[in-house]
Amino acid sequence: MADQALEHVDIGIEGMTCASCSARVEQALGQLPGVRDANVNLGTEQASLDYDPEQVTPQQFVAVIAATGYAPVVAETELAIEGMTCASCVHHVEQALRGMTGVIEATVNLATERATVRYLPATVGIAAFTAAVAEAGYSARPLAGGGEDEAARKRQSLAAMRRDVVLALLLALLVLVLSMGGAFVPAIHGMLVTSSPFPHFWEWVQALLASVVLFGPGRRFFRPGFIAYRQLSPDMNSLVATGTGAAWLFSMVVLFAPGVFPAAARHVYFDSAAVVIAAVLFGKYLEELAKGRTSAAIRKLLGLQAKEAHILRDGKEETVAIGAVAPGDQVLVRPGERLPVDGVVREGVSHVDEAMLTGEPLPAAKHPGDKVVGGTVNAEGRLVIEATSVGQHTVLAQIIRLVEQAQTGKLPIQGLADQVVRVFTPIVLAIALLSFGVWLAIGPAPAITMALLSAVAVLVVACPCAMGLATPAAIMVGTGRAAELGVLFRKGEALETLSKVDTVLLDKTGTLTEGRPSLTDCVAEDPSALLRLAAAVEAASEHPLARAVLEAARRQGVPLPAVSDFAAVPGFGVQAMVEGRLVRIGARRFLEREGVSPGAWAETATQLEGAGKTTVLVAADELTVGVLAIADPVKTDAIALVAMLRAMGLQIAMVTGDAGPTAHAVGRQLGIQEVHAEVLPQDKAAVVQGLQKQGRKVAFVGDGINDAPALAQADVGMALASGTDIAIEAADVTLTRGELAGVVTAIQAARKTMSTIRGNLFWAFFYNILLIPIAAGVAAPLGIQLNPMLAGVAMGLSSVFVLTNSLRLRGLAPWAPPLEAGFGRKP
Repeated sequence: MADQALEHVDIGIEGMTCASCSARVEQALGQLPGVRDANVNLGTEQASLDYDPEQVTPQQFVAVIAATGYAPVVAETELAIEGMTCASCVHHVEQALRGMTGVIEATVNLATERATVRYLPATVGIAAFTAAVAEAGYSARPLAGGGEDEAARKRQSLAAMRRDVVLALLLALLVLVLSMGGAFVPAIHGMLVTSSPFPHFWEWVQALLASVVLFGPGRRFFRPGFIAYRQLSPDMNSLVATGTGAAWLFSMVVLFAPGVFPAAARHVYFDSAAVVIAAVLFGKYLEELAKGRTSAAIRKLLGLQAKEAHILRDGKEETVAIGAVAPGDQVLVRPGERLPVDGVVREGVSHVDEAMLTGEPLPAAKHPGDKVVGGTVNAEGRLVIEATSVGQHTVLAQIIRLVEQAQTGKLPIQGLADQVVRVFTPIVLAIALLSFGVWLAIGPAPAITMALLSAVAVLVVACPCAMGLATPAAIMVGTGRAAELGVLFRKGEALETLSKVDTVLLDKTGTLTEGRPSLTDCVAEDPSALLRLAAAVEAASEHPLARAVLEAARRQGVPLPAVSDFAAVPGFGVQAMVEGRLVRIGARRFLEREGVSPGAWAETATQLEGAGKTTVLVAADELTVGVLAIADPVKTDAIALVAMLRAMGLQIAMVTGDAGPTAHAVGRQLGIQEVHAEVLPQDKAAVVQGLQKQGRKVAFVGDGINDAPALAQADVGMALASGTDIAIEAADVTLTRGELAGVVTAIQAARKTMSTIRGNLFWAFFYNILLIPIAAGVAAPLGIQLNPMLAGVAMGLSSVFVLTNSLRLRGLAPWAPPLEAGFGRKP
């Protein structure tokens, strides 16, 4: 099967509650013919599949997920289609929609001029439908109320679950009062005895209330639990359903056929069944609330997307859905509005808040010709923007896609949890049966009581949910928070790999340095006067070094006097008359050829050249008056970055195409001893490979332009990118703010996320190792016995703990280096 023939879909799945659920769905999908890769993530509640469309279809995926007892998230929407005139038009539109990855079914009605589309909302959306119809030659727009909003669906699902929780808790509390209230409050016992119309009346009331709890709110455990049994792959639902069902069934037999049991064993356990369902359901509700918070970063990013745009057509303004905007459209953005698309300013002057991309708190000035990015906010002026990228091609859409890809990945560390989960539930069932049999044989009379309570407690307390959530929950929060800080992980695996890196290889030009010549030293008795003379002469030159001098004068606001008789001497320098003085600028040999002695300035130039800088001497008439040094300056935060990486226990190396003396001079300035100089861009990957052969785990940091081979070869490739150019396919990590500080932030985020995952897995395993034996009654001779009701509470809290621990990653803070400054100086 050729990779280029594969298609990819994401499918939302409802009803999964533990790692056994996700493993079973993953196994079922992976067995379909034509499926290359199937990955089901419990944290995101999504299946991610690569498949051959010639062998299998999305309809089959949906059917398989439903057959395993879970609900695939399928949405349906209606589109108004304009421009159709015949059945052939209908066929074209249907073909355009049906040919889209993620579309299950599409039907078009010519009479009503409507299209009905069933689709997988995790893969495709309404904006893509309108674009596909437009490409077929027609126009489409979503009808009011069409399409199922994911956030609204989640809110509705959570509201329904909240109603079930409230009902279950109220009824379970009543059952608990009826069964145990008399033991604590004698008045309740007396009231129940005197008000009972016939023997065992209140036990029948308990039976009714418990039945409502089990088969009302508790239905969410029983149906998928029994389907899992049918497929010989029991899960957490099976355990809860078995435990509570056994307690309920035993109690019903006691009521309907008490003679089956000896008199001492005729106890009912409706309270255990009802309270366990209520407690587990309440835990699941808390889990859903926490899960919602883990995906807060994606929701925040989605909230940055505009829903509509104001388009200028034929001089008139039209308000259209964002999906109707096409490249080339003129989009009007008023003050305070969010930019709906990426584009170029054509009219107007304003400031745009780009904090979501750059992290800069101050808005950036925008003039005609400047690029702007969708999702940023126009501050005060009226702008007309020509759309260049729309829909899934915008920078914001790329960021969202990268974050989603990272969050759906499965890390190698999760393999251990997956292996345990595969055998976990059968082992728990075996332990429950063993504890039942042992206590039935040796337990105190009535032995059935101890046996039943122990078995039910084992079934309820053993929950693989925490193990299943340990990794994805931390990944979701960690990668989401990192994205907010300008660090995009393309794959979740990069988190784990980056946390293990021991060597950081830094590209020099454009990464550690500014990537352009700049005046670094202006050495003279009067640096400002020297810069004034030099910039006036260099203004007529096209040399790159001349531009560096002019840029320095412009930054300092130095006024330039008029010049005359400008002349360039190839290979030597330039000269001109400035305010009646002959000013010469060039190499030492230029001045010596003209009979001007460099004097003491020659030694200053030699020192600067030893630091890897290019120097020129400046002479006025027959006197040398100073030295200018030009270099590609290191970034202000580069020295602090290297120091911080070393403090984190990492080895630092630098690679550059520069000559050895210059490269080592920069290395000394930054405190980097390991320098690889005179390396061509295409050979940087070989340097990475050489370090890897030494047994090092290498992260390569480059600017993403000519470093693609090295970024791909490294264990982790980290690309510095501007906020307007984040699609660097070779990099595993993209730093959208283009700042070196992002390197430290990324490593810290990876280390803290992996630390959280390891903590989650430890406590998830420790919880089960500790509580299952106690539930089975191992500590019963010491007077310690875990009641099924407490087991239900403990099970719910285990998942809540894992999620809450993961949410601590939302406190990740960006690393900020100390600022350094300095420019002109005297000799």
